Amino acid sequence: MSTQRSTWIPTWPSQLPESGTAPAPSSTAQRPPGSPPPPQRPVPPPAAQTRPTPPPPQRPAAPPPVAPSLGRPPVPPSGALGGIAPHQSNSAVLADLARQARAARGELQAAQEAFARRALALYETLRIVDDSLVQLATHVLGNSVIASAWLSSRNHHLNQRSPLEVLMVGDREAVVNELMRLEHGVY
Repeated sequence: MSTQRSTWIPTWPSQLPESGTAPAPSSTAQRPPGSPPPPQRPVPPPAAQTRPTPPPPQRPAAPPPVAPSLGRPPVPPSGALGGIAPHQSNSAVLADLARQARAARGELQAAQEAFARRALALYETLRIVDDSLVQLATHVLGNSVIASAWLSSRNHHLNQRSPLEVLMVGDREAVVNELMRLEHGVY
């Protein structure tokens, strides 16, 4: 039994690669007699002609969640100090607290003004809708919930205006006539 080498080492210095590492076998180099042929690399079969699959569409990044703002800028959480940076001086902390108090006072004043406007509108509505009209609407329509919904919804016979709008103009008689039409079944 003879021992055969599995790798071929060139015998001439001109056949050594320039880097000084082991040479890559070439098909033109001669092999010593009795050595086996160099191993052949398997050739992969040609790939089937397919279209490359496009990358999946990327969804745009969702915007970061926004905390409901009450008129003041969001304060980043900073641990146990409650939003106060540990290096702030006392005067900076007091100035920041004063700014937050002014912002809160402005928000409170805006909320009070909005409430006053709503209360005034409700008062005006109650002033023009007297008790006898509410009783008539409740009697004709069945209950007070349906009557209040009817008073605030648009009506074809009132030129696409709600009965409350017609009452604010001062035409109480048109609303009463419409309720009488409903009571007698004339739609």
